[in-house]
Amino acid sequence: MFVASLINYFGLGCERKHNPDGSWCLSLIKMKLGKYDVILEQDQSAISMSDRPEGMIHTTTLNISGVRSYSEGEKVVHDICSLLSLAAMSQVRAYHFEFEDKIRHVSVVGECLRFRPLIETVNGDSIKSFIEKSWPKYRRLKRSRKLPEVVDMLTTCELPKLPLEIQLGQIFIILENLKSTYANFSKIPFVKGFYREISDPPKANPKNERRLSFEALLHQMFCDVGMHVSLKRVVNLRNEIVHFGLSRKPYESLRKNYDFCHDIVREYLLRLLGYKGEYLIYSKACRQVGCI
Repeated sequence: MFVASLINYFGLGCERKHNPDGSWCLSLIKMKLGKYDVILEQDQSAISMSDRPEGMIHTTTLNISGVRSYSEGEKVVHDICSLLSLAAMSQVRAYHFEFEDKIRHVSVVGECLRFRPLIETVNGDSIKSFIEKSWPKYRRLKRSRKLPEVVDMLTTCELPKLPLEIQLGQIFIILENLKSTYANFSKIPFVKGFYREISDPPKANPKNERRLSFEALLHQMFCDVGMHVSLKRVVNLRNEIVHFGLSRKPYESLRKNYDFCHDIVREYLLRLLGYKGEYLIYSKACRQVGCI
């Protein structure tokens, strides 16, 4: 049994844990992730929906069966943390590991965020469904598409007290990262500083192929998962922020664009991971549900 302690994941379980005094609480989520049987157990304080402290808070214990080595177990834990971070939009981290006779305690940095989750954390069944459905593709794509880094950047966008231009800059970096890893994964050639189309028949000199712009690649990337997104205003704002650091647009316009970018990145990641089901829409303050 591999055991890990986590911080910063608040939410309910979907199965009861009975206490010695006869009481019970919904603190358990039991999952089958490939060959691993996982029991996620929430601390009593982590299933309360009120009076949550700020900073880094112990919330969760993972018990994982099917692990053959310490290094294997640690990788599984980090992957679960990444999916929990994406679901809750909080910086979930593992700080304590136990396997056989090895115990390891590590220093971590992460903020407990509770603003606008992607999946409803007060519904343990929803979290279980999300992780189980996303697990196979996440494990397969996490390196080629740099998914842990994308999730970490997406939660960093939501840190409190960041200027809106910084949040926008960060989410544009996420789009750049997703675009580049998509191009590499799809074997789109990168020649003389630009991604290039492959004409039919291919030109003798690849540098004579048509350049693919940031907008064109993003459009292709979104279409690949069945999303048809208008990107003109996003690209124009991205160019303004990247080249000048500030925008002349009013706050309300910037906020609307930031919310829109969050929406398309969140939906893209869900589609990329093969998730089917309901999710919370960022721009609707997570009061409205979308479905894939």
